[in-house]
Amino acid sequence: MSQVREVLDGIYEAVNTGNLALLDKHVAPDYTEHSEGFQGVEPFRQQIAAFRGAFPDLHVTIDDLLLIGDDRFASRTTITGTHTGDLMGMPATGKRISVEAVDIGRVENGQAKERWGGMNMYSLLVQLGVIPAPQPS
Repeated sequence: MSQVREVLDGIYEAVNTGNLALLDKHVAPDYTEHSEGFQGVEPFRQQIAAFRGAFPDLHVTIDDLLLIGDDRFASRTTITGTHTGDLMGMPATGKRISVEAVDIGRVENGQAKERWGGMNMYSLLVQLGVIPAPQPS
């Protein structure tokens, strides 16, 4: 198994189980989240904790993974869960979501070092009923 796959599997195990201590092993202390604009493992942990608070059954599945050399990847994942807690000031809706995400990242010395991309927020907001779904013309 590649170092990239091991790191991703470890991060998604942390997300899926809520064992966020696993992030210390799989995410570099100086990790950079380019799309969200933060650095470090602690803000990453806080972001996952907030989503797990809103979606206690949060689960990420890798649908496609492209390995680029020994240290880079592109992935497509599906994020599922049931919205039973507050999310960024939005009260629980009880709705089940299934949202795709696309990421590009780099691993260094067996830890995630940086990432670009993220989940389809438009799809998330439509599924939660925050914005109306597009209507066919």
